[in-house]
Amino acid sequence: MHRDTARLAWSKRDFWLCIARAFAPPGTGPDYLEAFQTALPDDLETIADEVGLHLGAEIADLRAAAAALADPMELQKLYAALFLTPPTPVMVNTGFYLDGGIMGESEAGMAEAYARHGFQRHEHFRDLNDTVGVQADFLALLFDRAGEKARAGDDFGARAFLAEADAFLSAYVCRWITPFLRDLDSACRDHGVNPVFAHLARLIWLAVEGSVAAPGPAAVKDGLDSLPRGSARGIGALTAEDLAEIAYRLDRDGLAWDHVARNEGWDDAVFAARRARGDGVEAVH
Repeated sequence: MHRDTARLAWSKRDFWLCIARAFAPPGTGPDYLEAFQTALPDDLETIADEVGLHLGAEIADLRAAAAALADPMELQKLYAALFLTPPTPVMVNTGFYLDGGIMGESEAGMAEAYARHGFQRHEHFRDLNDTVGVQADFLALLFDRAGEKARAGDDFGARAFLAEADAFLSAYVCRWITPFLRDLDSACRDHGVNPVFAHLARLIWLAVEGSVAAPGPAAVKDGLDSLPRGSARGIGALTAEDLAEIAYRLDRDGLAWDHVARNEGWDDAVFAARRARGDGVEAVH
């Protein structure tokens, strides 16, 4: 049990580390671009399997968008156009979505959480506490400490850090991810720019709000390491009901969901039935 809890926590740590690095200001060298185009989607694909998230279609779209970037300068210009150059179409400082501006209640709450855990921001994060990358880096720290506690056999300590991560996600990330993704989708569509950051944001959305629930530690089988890379790890394929639920939640929040319909097992009739039920009855996974 301790080992399974640790492995699951560390996989979640690695997911948030990937997100943190992806939303940091891009590097300038060809090695950075190669990592962004290849290592990043490869790592996210493996991590998704490990934590029980079915993100294959979205990661495929991420991979295709990243591959279309011709050189490091193109990635830098894209980042600047979306997040830095006035009039900025997307706010990487999430306080704009939570408080209507910077240095508000959410910035102070995040600063308090960071200080409580002795969190030191990575040197490539020079902005305020409420940026996407800083929050992801902090979540990686919490999941890393949960894994360390679990490995040491300290179940209480591990659960405390997991609870801290869940509380932070609920207080902040779950609240800003929908408008953040909506702005990214709109900016990429309206200005005809590469949607790679929109695909990354959608992975966050799926991880914290719209995904099929990952199995608890007790459900993680001992034989994980013997399965081939890219396997479903014994979790099973998405059903038509699962796909309909994901698409419904995306559609409900005004987000694109056509990529979900490309998955094997999609059924238009099941989606229509889920949409007709509305929010009164949740689909059963």
